[in-house]
Amino acid sequence: MDYKRTVQSCYLSYVTHAVINGLPALLFTVLVNRYGLGLERLGRLVLVNFVTHLAVDFLAVRLADRVGYRRCMVTGCLMAALGLALFGLLPQWLPAALTYAGLCLAVAVFSVGGGLIQALVSPIVNQINLSAGAMTLLHSFYPWGSVITILVSTVALRLLPEGLWYALPLAWTVIPLLTMAGFATAPMAEPRMNEAPSQSLRELARSRGFWLAVGMMSFAGATEASMGQWAPLFAEQGIGFDNVLVGNLLGPCLSAVIMAVIRMTCGKWERVVPLEKFMVFAAAGSAGCFALAALSKNPAIALAAITLSGVAIAMLWPGSVHRGAACFPRGGTALFCMLAAGGDFGCSLGPWLLGVVGDQVGRRAGGQMGLRAGMLAGAAFPVGFLVLLVIERRKREDHD
Repeated sequence: MDYKRTVQSCYLSYVTHAVINGLPALLFTVLVNRYGLGLERLGRLVLVNFVTHLAVDFLAVRLADRVGYRRCMVTGCLMAALGLALFGLLPQWLPAALTYAGLCLAVAVFSVGGGLIQALVSPIVNQINLSAGAMTLLHSFYPWGSVITILVSTVALRLLPEGLWYALPLAWTVIPLLTMAGFATAPMAEPRMNEAPSQSLRELARSRGFWLAVGMMSFAGATEASMGQWAPLFAEQGIGFDNVLVGNLLGPCLSAVIMAVIRMTCGKWERVVPLEKFMVFAAAGSAGCFALAALSKNPAIALAAITLSGVAIAMLWPGSVHRGAACFPRGGTALFCMLAAGGDFGCSLGPWLLGVVGDQVGRRAGGQMGLRAGMLAGAAFPVGFLVLLVIERRKREDHD
């Protein structure tokens, strides 16, 4: 069976995932200016997003087996579109006292869609094509989606009056709706199509290596989401970059381009630098980028650190997924859903903790210092990833 359109829909679904994860961060400045939201409340929106992802990851294991991948992915795309529409409309419809609650509700709705997409798109591609290159190519569409989201949204926010900001999330509903149409009509590789029976979640949970893989995903998610969610606001208010348009394009956007290119070409450079060694350098480099962005007094250097973080962070998430799949070849849907759950756990706590640190320091030393302190705290996540990677490597060497 020709699964070309199915794989294309999977690629587009990661663009959808990038939109719903990246757009709220690009609207942080608008939400601060129009609704007076503090850093902790902004971080709490990210927390709601990824906690909902996390809950859906656990449900997706059983849901996919019962109703199939197609229905799950169609439902996920529909929820993503609905949530984006609500994110734009509810603040216009609700009284001021309920605006933040409306934003949280909208985030929760599109996060249900994002959770289904993220949990199931990897096992779908894995069943169609088991090569590492296919998996990393799939994950490259997330940063490409981030690039598109940053470019289009940044230009639109410059052209639109601030009072019409809600038109932006409404316009972005086109992407999940197109993705939904693709999954509704393309052939689908459903669960249980593989001849070899998959390991159950209970079997996986008995392995220490499984929990190390989930832990690495948590730190990878915290690293990527913290930089991705806070970089736009940090570029504008944390380092005082006067030109927001240029700041976003040279910082978060260029970082996403670099990340996408590395993921697309990893099959070539992996022959020269083994994945494990690259992940060691990536974790150390990520910590350095967080620290340099936070501590540098030169805006250009701080912005360069944000940009170069794309090189460092690029392979933490897909590398952890590929490593987990290689260690547990019979893991099936349960493995991918739990790896996604680990990643979402980190994505939920990471940006929120940065917001908590930023608020606490900002109250005493000013908002800019708060953002810098939060960014510096983010360096702890790649350090944690590196520690678990070393432990996992020693465990494998002892086993061998």
